[in-house]
This record gives sequence, C-alpha cells and structure tokens, in this order.
Amino acid sequence: MRWLAATLGALVSLVLSCAGGEGAAPRTAPRAFTEPPVTQPVDAPTPRSPLVLVTIDGVRWQDVFAEGDVVARGAWPETDAWLRDEGAAVGAPGRGEIRASGPHFVSLPGYAEILTGRAGQCADNDCKRVEHATLLEEVRDAGGKAALVSSWDRLGRIATRASKHNDVIVSAGRHGDPGVSPFPGEGDFRPDRHTAEVGLELLERERPDLLFLGLGEPDEYAHHGDRAGYARSLRYADAVLGRLRRALSRMGPRGADTTVLVVADHGRSAGFNDHGGHAPESARVWLLAFGARVTARGRVASPRPRSLSDVAPTARELLGLTRTRSADGLTELFGADGAPR
Repeated sequence: MRWLAATLGALVSLVLSCAGGEGAAPRTAPRAFTEPPVTQPVDAPTPRSPLVLVTIDGVRWQDVFAEGDVVARGAWPETDAWLRDEGAAVGAPGRGEIRASGPHFVSLPGYAEILTGRAGQCADNDCKRVEHATLLEEVRDAGGKAALVSSWDRLGRIATRASKHNDVIVSAGRHGDPGVSPFPGEGDFRPDRHTAEVGLELLERERPDLLFLGLGEPDEYAHHGDRAGYARSLRYADAVLGRLRRALSRMGPRGADTTVLVVADHGRSAGFNDHGGHAPESARVWLLAFGARVTARGRVASPRPRSLSDVAPTARELLGLTRTRSADGLTELFGADGAPR
C-alpha cells in the first residue's frame, strides 16, 4: 500500500499528519519537511532512556484484569506473561484507581491529558490544539527524536501545539488512502494492523527516544455494539505488545533500557457501547508499565487516587526530562527507584 511504503521510506526527514481531521482534504502522499529545526535550549536535559507509550482506545479495566463483567476473558496471554516477568499494573480492583479527569470522558480530552499532564486541555473530540507542550515536544526540544503513530487521525491535532509539527514525526490515520478501508472506524481512521506495522518498523529503524503508538479498534467495535469484534481487537493489541517486547529484545542494551507504558484514554459505560460525562464509570482506566526501570511486579497498590494527568510526569521521570516538569504539583506514578508512589 502506497502510504505504508512512503511512511517507512524516510521517516527522519518526513512529517506525516492528518491534523485537519475528517473535514480536511485527504493527503495521499507524505509532505517533505521544510520547517527550520527547533534549537535545543542550553539548559535542557537530554533524554536519558527511551520510552514507548502505547494507548489502546476505550478498553475497560474489567477486560484487562479479568474481573467482573468480562467480555474478552483470556485476551492478554502475551501481556500477562510480560507482567509476570518485568511489569506492574496500576488500577486493579481493590488496589486504588486511576481515572480520566473528564468531565467528558471521551477520547481527545483523554489523549490531551496523557500527552500534557494537564486536565482540561481539550473539551471534546473536535478540539484542534492543546495549550501546553506535549511530551513529544519536550523530547524534541531536549534534542531527542519523538514520533506519534496512531490509528485515529484526530490524534494528529494534539501531537504538538502547532499545526506544523516541526521535527516531530506524526503518522495519524490512513492519509486518505482509498486502498485502505477505515472499518471498524470511519473517515480517515487507519485499522490497527496497519498502524502497528508502521509503529513497530519505525521503532526498530529510527529508534526514537519517545514513540507514542495509538491503537483504536476496541473503541470502534464497542461503539458498534460488537462484543466479538471488541474481543478480537483486544487479542490483536496483546499480539502487538508481544511483538513490541520481542522487538525490544532485538535492540540490545537500548531495548533493555526502554520502558513501556500502556494506558487507555477512557473506559466504558455500564452499558458497554458508549462512554462520556453521562456515564461517570467510564472515567476509570488502567495503566501497565514494563521495563528494567520499573521494579514493581504484578498488580501494585497505589497509595492515592491517580489520574491520566500522572502519566506525563511519569514519562518525564523515565525519560530524564525532570527539569521540564510542569509546576502543577503532579508527581510521577513510579519514583526514581521504580517503585509505585
């Protein structure tokens, strides 16, 4: 497929984006990067250790922890094995909660909260930009390489504060390719199997300091009321995480030093099909962390309630960008010793 070949061809010098959303003219070929490079501030810390941040849209905590009304029991064999070996889970029943701040509990506000460490950056799925710097910008400004690869095209809108992403690699959606059906999404949605190929290839070829990989099919199937499709999409996401683990194992010391965070942007209503402010239970999410720098194992107890706003400070700590931490009093989920806080 032409977008796949183009995306994988020369990602260092290309910026791919569908920041205009469904109403924008489709981009059928990548645009050459022409903006001047962003200079690194003199006192900015250099990224210390690589980070992969994976989001899986709209996945319920019940289906991650196999408790309660489980739709996809046994969907996570690769992920469960990784957790046993070198991972920790936040948000398990009886061990404290992690929630989207809302109040709307829809996707773009959740992603904006994850990327900036601040709630209220985005009111709904139609917002165009964020006010505060994203993790991708912070890594870039520290002289590192940052990339966002997502199935949902609208994520490209909030990758950075500007419409031109300036040295941040963004591949969001299918770029108007008529040879790729958006199903189970619509508009310029790119199915997860294509997004995963682009993201995993980019990881090994370009070795970014921060890779944001956004999978979107579980939420799409759930909105269709297709529980079987939702379960299949969770099993596929698990397979992607298994492939990610094996890719890191091929990358030697760099792979061993990489931390992986996996999180959802929102949960689901009690009725399963939807989510939002009318269903406060859909605020509840979960987070998984893998890597040598995370010393906790299995389901960990959080000493206080957590929110998606804690993800960015955690990422900054892991990346070594603590001097760029926002002055809003947020603390990271895992301290410098890798233990939960």
